[in-house]
Amino acid sequence: MKHRATVLCLRANRILLVARSNGRWALPGGRCKAGEPVSDAAVRELLEETRLSDITLHYIFEFWGVRTRHYVFAARIPEGVEPIPDHEISRCRWVRVQDIHAAWVSVSTRGIVQILLEESSPMGPARRSSPLRVF
Repeated sequence: MKHRATVLCLRANRILLVARSNGRWALPGGRCKAGEPVSDAAVRELLEETRLSDITLHYIFEFWGVRTRHYVFAARIPEGVEPIPDHEISRCRWVRVQDIHAAWVSVSTRGIVQILLEESSPMGPARRSSPLRVF
């Protein structure tokens, strides 16, 4: 099973998505290097893909895909701080949380955002508080 640090970047009810050329939209992130702590991988991948630095990340939950275990971190991105696609990423885009179901996104991205939406809903699961409330 692959281990991936995934970063949910939030700003004013929008989520940052990134994509390679001709690829699906996804949350920023990538595989952990051998021996690398997942928190370090999250910071590294966010910087490599978006040039966003000095951003505080908060671990919120794990998401298990078919072949990948995602360690999901959340970050509030201030107004005026814009991502710049870099490394293998060719596009960055802010999408309203409610519109994610209509976007051409990876299966894991859709699943992670669905958990976020369910837990933010007043009718959502009671097993833990909303990930957005951690910061």
